[in-house]
Amino acid sequence: MGEMLARLLLTLLIGSAGAWLVYKLRVPAGAMVGAIIFVGAFQILGGNGYFPKFVKAAVQAVAGGFVGQRIGRGDLQEMRTIIKPSLQLFGGIICLSFCTGLLIHHTSSVDVATALLSSIPGGMTDVALMSADVGADPAQSTALQLVRYLLAILILPQVDAWLCGRFAPEAARDAEPDMLPGGGKKRRDRRHMAVTLLIVAVSGAVGKVSGFPAGAMVFPMFAVAAYNVRTEQAYIPKPMKLAAQCLAGVNIGVTITLADLLRFRELLLPAVLVAVNCLLTNYLLGFILYKTNDLDLPTSLFASVPAGMSDMALVSLEQGGDAPKVAVLQLVRYLCVMAFMPSFIKLFAAWYLF
Repeated sequence: MGEMLARLLLTLLIGSAGAWLVYKLRVPAGAMVGAIIFVGAFQILGGNGYFPKFVKAAVQAVAGGFVGQRIGRGDLQEMRTIIKPSLQLFGGIICLSFCTGLLIHHTSSVDVATALLSSIPGGMTDVALMSADVGADPAQSTALQLVRYLLAILILPQVDAWLCGRFAPEAARDAEPDMLPGGGKKRRDRRHMAVTLLIVAVSGAVGKVSGFPAGAMVFPMFAVAAYNVRTEQAYIPKPMKLAAQCLAGVNIGVTITLADLLRFRELLLPAVLVAVNCLLTNYLLGFILYKTNDLDLPTSLFASVPAGMSDMALVSLEQGGDAPKVAVLQLVRYLCVMAFMPSFIKLFAAWYLF
């Protein structure tokens, strides 16, 4: 027990140092990026970092609470506008994932099930758990998912933030965290914060045990939104967002191992194709969402980043755009991957003879 605690404290210390340093450099999502880089480097250099899984659920719950407090009465009516972009995102992900998977299969020694599973924008842990069920190679699929995840977390948000600042500066701003939906100033009331955090804790626990995909984030998001719509008093202080970003980065960093990196020597071409797929998912689908819907540029881009739902919700809160819509569109992507793709891949791999 003492050893585990020491490992946890060391991991948090390294992650916090990286988060503080990169955040001070004004890098977009700097707290998350810094924690990933520092903890990931520590792991690769032979470190023995530790981060308990239940903290990930807590981070997801806080992220959901942050998104929920941005939802007011007027936002509920606007949610109808995401039906069309949700269908576009759903269809685009399926097409890009299968085209990339088949290309990987026919240009390398990777089997078709592993190639398809490696191309879908799911979480690294989720994909590793799916591998055995669909007949894929867990080591190869996890290594290729690491390429997508690091690109989507470390690079794409920075490029998206630059694009938004250049082409949509009026939308690419950090919305005032203490503004009410109606435009009034929110009073810093500890009672309101306590009530909001209690709702986050209870709904997050219920969401976690429910088995619903991303339930630890989705349940708090809607629970806090319901409270805010009724009272307009949901409040979570901004420092908690930075802490959540840091912890999310630590959670990602501890999953990076030297063994994963060494596998890239035999998976170079598939890794390049996965990276191209990641770029197309973000920019091609993001451009389509932006041009064919009533969505601003930051919302379209951050909703299309193939990374974690809670991670992108936290980033979009910092970089502008409509965070609730980003979260819901990311949820559509996640449900698409978790609910439909594994069964579809298993059936397709059994049928595909080439």
